[in-house]
Amino acid sequence: MSADFDSDLRRRLEGLGSDIGRAGLPGPAAARRRARQRARNQAVGAVLGAAVLVGGAVIAVAQPTLLTAPDPADQPSESVRPPVASPTPTPLPTDATLPNSVLLTVADIEPDGEPIGWAETEPPAQGWPCVPPAPDSGRALQRHFENPEGGRIQQVVESTGTVEQAEARFAEIHDELITCVEDGTAAGDDFRLDQVWSVTGVGDEALLVRYWAPLREEPPLEGQLLLVSVSIARTGNAVTTVARGGAAMDANFPDTTDDAEAAITRLCVETGGACVTDPDQEQVYPEPAGDVPGWLTVADVSDAIGVDRITAASEVRVAPDGTFGFVCFRTDARAAGATSIESRTYHDPFDPGMGVDESIARFPSGSAARAYYDTLMAEGDSCSAEPSLDVQNTGTVTGDGGLAGTTWRSTVAETESVFVYGVVVNRSAVAYVSTNLDPPADDDELATLLRRAGERLGEAG
Repeated sequence: MSADFDSDLRRRLEGLGSDIGRAGLPGPAAARRRARQRARNQAVGAVLGAAVLVGGAVIAVAQPTLLTAPDPADQPSESVRPPVASPTPTPLPTDATLPNSVLLTVADIEPDGEPIGWAETEPPAQGWPCVPPAPDSGRALQRHFENPEGGRIQQVVESTGTVEQAEARFAEIHDELITCVEDGTAAGDDFRLDQVWSVTGVGDEALLVRYWAPLREEPPLEGQLLLVSVSIARTGNAVTTVARGGAAMDANFPDTTDDAEAAITRLCVETGGACVTDPDQEQVYPEPAGDVPGWLTVADVSDAIGVDRITAASEVRVAPDGTFGFVCFRTDARAAGATSIESRTYHDPFDPGMGVDESIARFPSGSAARAYYDTLMAEGDSCSAEPSLDVQNTGTVTGDGGLAGTTWRSTVAETESVFVYGVVVNRSAVAYVSTNLDPPADDDELATLLRRAGERLGEAG
């Protein structure tokens, strides 16, 4: 990993500060809250709770991914060890301030309707790398779970004398965790910070951290690393940490507040602190991509198609080939003279498979761009490459500066799946916009979106 990346990572993490859970980030929009609630009713939480992090399972989806694992690394040698050792937990005194009822149970962690065999176990010989162990004090409780697939969960609940002490402990756990992962990254030991989310509506403060770590398995598991998700939450003068993990190759969905909510629900009654109200989460690492000149904005997309769940956009990426990625469009943009072709996605953070894709091909002149647009129009209307598609030209859009666009609706004969998409040219660039929505965007919505894409091309010059 380069020194430049390490420096940038350190700057971002230092910018979060110790009080990340109280960082005063912009308040969550109603759309984000609805998206979060919707996600809880779908399989995303179940996937993260029961598949990715239980060991041996893999998330692999065909839709554009929000987050991915680091490139598979060679299995570290026996001489390599995590930068911060996780000692064997010290047996806790029996006079802990809080009762055992504040600890999670199997019923709390089993996804509804999908039992996978979680069972309470004794503390393991070694805790998760980088997760601070339970302190040797009379104010801490812990509980551990395993499942048949090799997944493991450990929870620690710590009671302090005052709210101020609990706030300090919350910050200390967060700082130790992030610093350990960052140090492992700098040392080249297959550590990688994957996500950090600030959480509201769960206790007094909460934080989600997910990271990759070396996997110590014999024999080595090809291409897999250890994926650990840590929920840190505080209510009143008590702090709880829930860490779950297992072997994995990829992580395509955002972390969820499920563990933090379950832990705080049990804890708040005993402490008199805040319970669970209106859970929401805001991604603070990696820093979400903002608007990019020449491209649609998130607001453009959500306003045009009336889907307020689309609240995030990916980085602009170089397209792997010279086509726009739809079967009807066969002519290679680079072969037609394009100097570049790039792509970007706009999505619901809690359902990355739903959203809008945009690709832009840039040409050395307006005439070259227009010629490519005309080629795509002919290919889009005929779609000779795929006879099983029933293609309907749904209209055109026009605008200032030579803006011109065409929209289509294609139906797959066998499945009746519907795709709506369009191509627009303005100045020396051509944009392709496609939607993956349920239900599909209607013709007017797509026309509005395509016209806006063309206007953005014009604004970029």
